[in-house]
Amino acid sequence: MSDKHEFSANGWNTFEVRSLASVVHFPSGLEVKVGLMSPDREVVYREFRWQELARLGAHTPDCSYASVVLQVPECRLTVEFASQGSNLAVRAVPTRNSGGLVPFADVFFYRGMEGRITCDGDKAVADAGFTITSPEGEIDEQLTLGDAVTFVPKEGNLLLWVSENGAPKTAGDVEAFIDHNRKDAEDWEKRFDDHDLQTAFEGMWRSVIWNTIYAPSLGRPVTVVSRDWCVDGNYGDFVLFEWDTFFSALQAAPASRELAYNNVRAVLSGITERGFVPSIFCELGKSRDRSMLPVGAMIVWKLYERFGDKEFVAEVFPKLLGWHRWWFTARDGNGDGLLEWGSDNYPSPHPQWQAHTLQAARYESGLDNSPMYDDVVFDENKCTMQLADVGLNSAYAMDAWALAKMAEVVGDEKLRDELLEEHRVMSERINNMLWSESDGIYLNRYWDGRFSNRRGATLFYPLIGRVASVDRAKRIVKEHLLNENEFWGEHVVPSISRDDPAYPDQEYWRGRIWGPMNWLVYEGLKVPEYGLGDVAREMGAKCIKTFLLEWEEESHVHENYNGTTGEGDDAKYSEPVYFWGGLLALIGLLESGKMGWKK
Repeated sequence: MSDKHEFSANGWNTFEVRSLASVVHFPSGLEVKVGLMSPDREVVYREFRWQELARLGAHTPDCSYASVVLQVPECRLTVEFASQGSNLAVRAVPTRNSGGLVPFADVFFYRGMEGRITCDGDKAVADAGFTITSPEGEIDEQLTLGDAVTFVPKEGNLLLWVSENGAPKTAGDVEAFIDHNRKDAEDWEKRFDDHDLQTAFEGMWRSVIWNTIYAPSLGRPVTVVSRDWCVDGNYGDFVLFEWDTFFSALQAAPASRELAYNNVRAVLSGITERGFVPSIFCELGKSRDRSMLPVGAMIVWKLYERFGDKEFVAEVFPKLLGWHRWWFTARDGNGDGLLEWGSDNYPSPHPQWQAHTLQAARYESGLDNSPMYDDVVFDENKCTMQLADVGLNSAYAMDAWALAKMAEVVGDEKLRDELLEEHRVMSERINNMLWSESDGIYLNRYWDGRFSNRRGATLFYPLIGRVASVDRAKRIVKEHLLNENEFWGEHVVPSISRDDPAYPDQEYWRGRIWGPMNWLVYEGLKVPEYGLGDVAREMGAKCIKTFLLEWEEESHVHENYNGTTGEGDDAKYSEPVYFWGGLLALIGLLESGKMGWKK
């Protein structure tokens, strides 16, 4: 079913980052943006952001149908878009309307794209052959600004019809078109009979597609962590964080192969001159001083497991391999064969990003304020922390394993064997140098040989890296993951152990629960030889429970969640819809036994 409405960069879609109530057509650039005006036709709202969100509705990948419910003090507004080919229907319905607000639609060409719209009686004609009509509305010359044409209803709700053939539609025709596409979208999105599973799937998918925007400076649509970050911020018209964007591909895959591929291609297009995927890639530039946790090869391998597409593996494999080769050219500061997080002495495009500092090295870890690095020294000469990191080294091993699998797919057995040997050697180093027998867990290690006593969930990454022996994997899980004084509980898995002094902070990586970290732990539990399927199933049930707490009530998908209560809104800086919170839903869906991964 997921192929029926496959994603495309062309056609109508909700790519306009400045408003949730907007749809734009590519390649023409024609845009329709819905707003609200007062009864005397003064504009009150022309754009809607996350703060006005009441509910994210169904949204097919190709935008044959998309709906959103918005809330402002004066009223609630439901906006629906329905398309087929180049034809588009729009319906905007205000309810609970104490202010008597009236919906309207501006029609214009997307910023930076040339085009002209002219009025012709009760219709407008746009370049590229579009005709725009409002069956029960009219063009309002008072509201029309610049190159835009504004349509308003004569009374009640707003209906708009955009077509290439110029044939008008009656109000009944437009309503029927929208209703048909809505039913079709609901059928497409329906995957589970179980209410919780279906609801979780909707939240997981909608948080991705509604954060997919068009980036003019990149010339393509991309999924960003949260669309509001690309309106007024430190990045410009788009921002791709490395592991975030790879995870957006994983999260999109159950609904859209092409969007998953699009996001992998987008993040790999930002590779630096030295061959690594930068931590930050945006309109303002790249973080040439640092990369981030190397999850790309594993996620591409998961995409191959789902779609079996050898051509896509062959396309992206060389870049992923080059990135893998970079790590030991820059991140083994003391030459002991283990990697450290770091930041090179390269200028930063924005002062907040930093470079060549301990904080910049923490940014490379992705765990910006983790207590694991509170007392770590940054070596300015070596450009790394003076700490060998379990998570990074295990991710490197994971990377080598996944690349070896891909090398086999592309038919390079010699390279496969080289990568498997890299995996073996790295696994041996981690087991010999980062395992604490007395603690029964892998621990980060300072350059002077001491183990760090700060325990984060990254210490479970040796499982997904296939580094741990069966005995060690089971011991780690039994003594630490399932220990309710450390990592287990009603909501799992906290980013730092519950008995750590920083856990009560519940601020970002100081104790909160993160979707990507949970996925990496979960996938480790699923390694067949470890025999930890029962733990994975219990974890899946917990993850989906946490995810549904705010998705069902508020349509929120958060960047992170409280480690004790499971709340997302309690954090000071918490975006309402930050897509990768949906990885918690994905874990639960996979563990339900009702959603197979291989297509």
